[in-house]
Amino acid sequence: MKRDKIIIGSRGSKLAMIYADKVKFELQKKFPRKIEIKKIVTYGDENQKDRLSNLGGKGLFSKKIEEELINMEIDIAVHALKDMPSIET
Repeated sequence: MKRDKIIIGSRGSKLAMIYADKVKFELQKKFPRKIEIKKIVTYGDENQKDRLSNLGGKGLFSKKIEEELINMEIDIAVHALKDMPSIET
């Protein structure tokens, strides 16, 4: 899919938006197209009552953004590292 703009998908949290704004700033230096940030409400954002561990862990804050990337609704996904699932070894 070819668009006339680049869409960056990110959570609406303060930290995620800081990162998304930094990515947008750097992209604007290289690409003349319009760049837009799309705030995505994740499954973790939707359910603030229950413990993350009961719902499936940190992936709840990244899965919806990744789905939009796979479905080509956004061009770039920007996450705060703290929202990414991790595996301890």
